[in-house]
Amino acid sequence: MSDKDHILSNVAEQKKDLPAPDLYTGEPPLQSAHNTWNKVRNDLAYALGSNIHRSWTGRLRVASANDRTVDLSAPTRFIASKIETNYAETVRRLWKKHDMVEPARDVTFSSAAGRASGVTKPTMKLRNKGGKQIISQSEQKCPPEMAKAMDDSPRNRFTFDNFVVGNSNELAFAVARQIASCRDAQYNPVVIHGTNGMGKTHLLYAIQRAVKQTDPNYRIKLISSEAFVSGFVSSVRGGNGRDAIDAFKSSLRNVDLLIIDDAHFIADKPSSQEELLHTLISLVDEGRQILIAADRHPDRIEKATERLKSYLSSGLVCKIGSADYELRLRILDRLIARHRASGNESLAIPQNARDHLAARMNATPRDLEGAFNQIVAQSELLGTPISLETVQETLSDSRYTTGQRLTVDRIQKAVCDEFRVTLTDMTSKRRARVIARPRQVAMYLSKKLTKRSLPDIGRRFGGRDHTTVMHAVKRVDTLRSEDPSLNAQIELVESNLKG
Repeated sequence: MSDKDHILSNVAEQKKDLPAPDLYTGEPPLQSAHNTWNKVRNDLAYALGSNIHRSWTGRLRVASANDRTVDLSAPTRFIASKIETNYAETVRRLWKKHDMVEPARDVTFSSAAGRASGVTKPTMKLRNKGGKQIISQSEQKCPPEMAKAMDDSPRNRFTFDNFVVGNSNELAFAVARQIASCRDAQYNPVVIHGTNGMGKTHLLYAIQRAVKQTDPNYRIKLISSEAFVSGFVSSVRGGNGRDAIDAFKSSLRNVDLLIIDDAHFIADKPSSQEELLHTLISLVDEGRQILIAADRHPDRIEKATERLKSYLSSGLVCKIGSADYELRLRILDRLIARHRASGNESLAIPQNARDHLAARMNATPRDLEGAFNQIVAQSELLGTPISLETVQETLSDSRYTTGQRLTVDRIQKAVCDEFRVTLTDMTSKRRARVIARPRQVAMYLSKKLTKRSLPDIGRRFGGRDHTTVMHAVKRVDTLRSEDPSLNAQIELVESNLKG
């Protein structure tokens, strides 16, 4: 090979490693990317439909571009991820159709929030090269709070700050805060009971977290009933004899605070139940704090001995009751805020849909969160906004909701039964207090629990004006905080209606 041929061969090899030139001469890569994206957006509206395009792909903007790649930026990580999962293939196909650069540039997706943060997370990106899809590893930035959430465990997620307090759980919450902050056992043992999903475990982990943050030397042990029973059985059956049993007892008794979750299961094993009783006695005698969580009052733990029931009831027993309407609304607000903070800043739930979800859910906070997640997931995956109709449809076959639809007629009958008045009295013109007060309560509950307008509600109470209904709602709302007896009656009526 001549020297000339050798030089030409080397130049050819070096050219292979150079980026492909922008054959659309006269425009910088970024400008040509903007022009191409304008054409792609027009096609996307037809390809995906105007609603989906407006909600998702229409929110993309050209963030950067060169001769090989174009980065389209979404307002949030959530939107970017949604587009990458559902619409990326369509975007890339249309981009290839309109891009004036040869070969067509690769399209990647990112978020404005991600680029502003210093936290990165590996993600898989599809790139279209030479008509073939390949998978490459790249770095996608995400907000610090999202990176933390990815690695969160129950011990870190359950705090006092994110526990939603209401009438049904305020005593248990106050006791839990007192145990976490005070080193003297004022009440011992403490039993917090309520059905599954009410927030008992949340409080246990919140105590553990608060204690470790404020006093790392304070010895605290949180153990489940399953771990208690299996640990005790293993120590008895193990080959180390008395040493294993002593080690198990020592792990429970050489602490300043012992917390046992789901303690009612321990009562199923007579020997484990006996060990639990001796552990309680030992720690209480030494002034060490005991906190027990169970799904029922100690007196209702069927297989527990009378001695254990008596000992568990000798300190302080707190019940976490059913979440009322106001608490469910606050829980929904917290769920919405948490979801927005996790990347879906655009999440919106209309007030009437939010009120309907809170009113129809006859379930625990955990179940309410499950229904909320179902509604949000349907909206995200189908690209449809959340409305009262979508909430109703999602809950129509749900086990969480009440069996009968609440109506003004049902509410009037329930109030009449509780306050011992007749339906004729309810719709009459009589203004005696014994009649007027139940009528106001029925109007209040009709406004709270149904979708009826104020004029419609007024018509169902003897043709009254909407201002009368407004006055009744405000008056009862005030009386509930001033009159505990009336408030208890209203809660009973509401509970019966939803049960």
